[in-house]
Amino acid sequence: MVFDPMSHGKLYLLGDAAHIVPPMSAKGIHLALHDAEVFARAVIRHATEGDSRLLDTYSETCLPHIWNYQAFATWITDTMHNAGSALPEGDFKKRIARAELQRQFASESANKLFSELTAGTN
Repeated sequence: MVFDPMSHGKLYLLGDAAHIVPPMSAKGIHLALHDAEVFARAVIRHATEGDSRLLDTYSETCLPHIWNYQAFATWITDTMHNAGSALPEGDFKKRIARAELQRQFASESANKLFSELTAGTN
């Protein structure tokens, strides 16, 4: 779930109040800290310079980052759950998920992207 916009008047949503990610991805704190940094910079600019542009664009600044990690969180959760599926009808999904995981070891590019997303540097 992602709230868009992440603000209403003088109310600003940060972290889990604005977006929930599957816990398997371990991105909740990463996204919350990103929101807090963006919001803090905006508040400081508004308080010291009277410039509200960063507050006005808070959602537009945060949402692309959030959706990038929502996509990663959904992918890693689905992949991990499907890779161990014991359901007979889940054999196709299991094989796809295992191929996805194998790609992380076989492809330097896939491994690099996975590492960046896991570390929160992408």
